[in-house]
Amino acid sequence: MAKKFKELLNQKSKGKLDVQIYTDGQLGGQTENCDGLRSGAVDLTIVDTGTIANYYPQFGIFDMPYVFTSRDQAIAVTKTDVAKTLSASATKATEMRPLLINAIAYRYTFLKNKDIKNPEDLKGVKVRIPDTPSIKACFQALGATPVAMPSGEAYTAVQTGVTDGLEGNFEFVAQQKYYEVAPRCSLTQHVMTFTTLCMSEKVYQALSAEDKKAVDAAAAESLDYFYSISGNIENKYKKVLEEHKVTFTNVDIKACQAKCKPILEKFVNDNKMKDIFDKIESMAK
Repeated sequence: MAKKFKELLNQKSKGKLDVQIYTDGQLGGQTENCDGLRSGAVDLTIVDTGTIANYYPQFGIFDMPYVFTSRDQAIAVTKTDVAKTLSASATKATEMRPLLINAIAYRYTFLKNKDIKNPEDLKGVKVRIPDTPSIKACFQALGATPVAMPSGEAYTAVQTGVTDGLEGNFEFVAQQKYYEVAPRCSLTQHVMTFTTLCMSEKVYQALSAEDKKAVDAAAAESLDYFYSISGNIENKYKKVLEEHKVTFTNVDIKACQAKCKPILEKFVNDNKMKDIFDKIESMAK
């Protein structure tokens, strides 16, 4: 998606604007990059929506547990006024401009030596999570002990017993080879992974009107491109995990939803988001 954005922006600006892409944390972690956006030291970054929620809490709705019943629903939300409204408010509150929000895949729980069939099985289990308030609240509600740390530390944390496992989507776990230390996947399906391509608002406002149009159009088209190539993302990486002998256990999703319902309701009420939440629910399939 980043490569497509670079290509489209170069075309639409007639070669005036270019993007240099730095992968694998070369410019720092997600929080460091967000701080860089706010100061204008970093122009663009792709970051989890949950990380933005540390600066603008309402953005956490994307990462609250059991909000989305399907990826189709999640994709629909990213293309509606729900995403536009939240993005505009986040921009004002944070000096970070979400150019697009993309739905990737469900997140699951990967443990070293235990299978989860219901919330009771998670009692006292230490799970590595990203520094995301909604995912932290989710695992606390399920009875686990969430441990927030950068993804680069997760492998060693599980390997050495600092945590009992971690959570994430199939692609993330497969690419980072976390299956080597956490080969037992419980299909908790607790949160949908969303990321956002964010631009520094200071950098954006320094552009000409014509260049802003190019940026916005390139972002919209790169999102469509991402969806066109990622439809099979979950099945593709599940097969990769199966090839590496990962085992899968079904989970009582209704019991997990019941445990998490109070924190979801509290989040919606505290942040005065009932209208937005109702719109998200109305898109469920």
